[in-house]
Amino acid sequence: MKREKTVSLCMIVKNESKYLGRCLESVKDLVDEIIVVDTGSTDNTVEIARKYGASVYEYQWDNNFSNARNKSLEHATKEWILLMDGDDEFNREDMDKFIQLINTSDKDGHYFITQSYTGEKPGKDVVTNLNLRLLRNNGKYKFTGAIHEQITDCTGKTDYTNFTTEEIHIFHYGYLTDVVKEKEKRKRNISILQEELKKDPYNAFHCFNMGNEYFALGDQEKALSYFNKVYEKIDFNIGFSSKLVIRRIMCMEELGRYEEALNAISEGLKAYPKFTDLEYLRGYIYYKIGRFSLAIESMNRCIEMGKPPVQIEFLVGCGTYRPYEVLGKIYYQLEDFHKAYQCYEKVLALNPGFYNPIYRLGAILKKLYGNELYVSKKISSYFNLNHQPNLVLIANVLMNEGFYASAEEYLKKAYEMNPSDLCTVFLTAQNMAYRKRTKEAIERMMSIEEKNLDSEILKHVFIWSLACREKEMKYILHLLEQCGDTLVYKTCLQHYYVFKGNTDTVFNKQDPPEEILQISMQLLSELLKMQEFELFEQQLNVLNYIDSKNVLLQLAKLYYNHGFIQMAVQEVLRSIRELNAIDREGIEILYKGFKS
Repeated sequence: MKREKTVSLCMIVKNESKYLGRCLESVKDLVDEIIVVDTGSTDNTVEIARKYGASVYEYQWDNNFSNARNKSLEHATKEWILLMDGDDEFNREDMDKFIQLINTSDKDGHYFITQSYTGEKPGKDVVTNLNLRLLRNNGKYKFTGAIHEQITDCTGKTDYTNFTTEEIHIFHYGYLTDVVKEKEKRKRNISILQEELKKDPYNAFHCFNMGNEYFALGDQEKALSYFNKVYEKIDFNIGFSSKLVIRRIMCMEELGRYEEALNAISEGLKAYPKFTDLEYLRGYIYYKIGRFSLAIESMNRCIEMGKPPVQIEFLVGCGTYRPYEVLGKIYYQLEDFHKAYQCYEKVLALNPGFYNPIYRLGAILKKLYGNELYVSKKISSYFNLNHQPNLVLIANVLMNEGFYASAEEYLKKAYEMNPSDLCTVFLTAQNMAYRKRTKEAIERMMSIEEKNLDSEILKHVFIWSLACREKEMKYILHLLEQCGDTLVYKTCLQHYYVFKGNTDTVFNKQDPPEEILQISMQLLSELLKMQEFELFEQQLNVLNYIDSKNVLLQLAKLYYNHGFIQMAVQEVLRSIRELNAIDREGIEILYKGFKS
């Protein structure tokens, strides 16, 4: 489709070198000029922008996003203005929609759907929001508000009938965990909001956004207090109200206030009867508290409701693949493996890029058929085998089920296609370790450049070195220390001390015991997969150095996940008796153990 109108891309950036190239690449043939206002980058952001022909303007940051955004608008010379951030990406599948829109629109502005990835990496965890992305360059509008800036008419009265919402998608990477940490976004945002609330303490929009910041930091109590403050005087016609309703419920759910959450969901559905996300949360809460019949009803209702209106959708997939995933989990726990299998297949069909279900499919196939060759062929049938990452994924699924010989074949093919892929090299080494070729595994990983060895890889190499008493143990610990991941390093060091018979502790009161416990469980799990049972028994002594009431409960879950059901039952009973600690998973272990 031919573009008949001109477009200026306007951006404000700071230290966006990680994603800026991808952003500009996604729109370079959709715009006629690129205006970049840089607020103080210290990396090569400016160089990347200029590489794409951008006009770059320096701006002294004044803790006000609107001021910076308006400065970018001042330099735009084309008919339309496309508004993006450096960590955005335009969905190329919507290119024709975009061209059609600018060619034919008689409106002043258009909101697009922003799909923000959260968590460790892009994948299932996606939330949506509507953001103004396209603005007619007629000089009538400006942004206001120091943060989460809003468009307003320069005359002071904005006619929102001149703005519409479009099914055009922008992917946003700025709320991935590593990006937020790098940029200290939460700290910056809270500081700006605090200043705004000093001027207007009861501003509903600022209180709502402050709640969002504390929610993202994991402080649900504080987040809920801000959300409740706004909810007391809620106007369901205000644009952010649906987001307030669901965020408030999510706080309650994470705080374990399930009855409150269920009541709030009922209230929310009265105001927004097509808000599938709320029905999904209801079903998810029922699933969490073990009320499976009600959970199944809710998830089936989600499927019937389908995708909610774009104006209120928040969690992507609540009317499509998400309910099938929860149904799969329920049927798996009920040991109705055929139904579970059907549900997970449905998830893959509805969201081919979401790979978590493939691991469950692998587990179900093993339970139903047990035959390594059949499972391998069936799992591979879901993928294009000419795509190297697919081969790596198949190998990982097979390794999870203990089918190491079949996994090795896929890893060999993956290596032939891309010998430099670190994931392939690591999984190959791990597969060797699981097949009693531990020295080879260590040698394979030690041949990698040190700069490519992160703590996630090195903690596995460390535990392999314990298993074969390799002299590299101290060197691997040194590399772990250099990585800067203090908790992983200290946990591995404590395992080393136990291995050497040293009774000193490396932990202090400031170290979070639950995180240490999780790292230690990962190391112990690796020993079980390697069938290093004698070393495993010795390394269990590390748990004596971890000050957590969940130690025995987590050990029970470790045993259970590796098929040692009766040992798991014994640890749950010890956990109840000695530490007064039990949870729903522990109860399920007892039920399954006594049932068997």
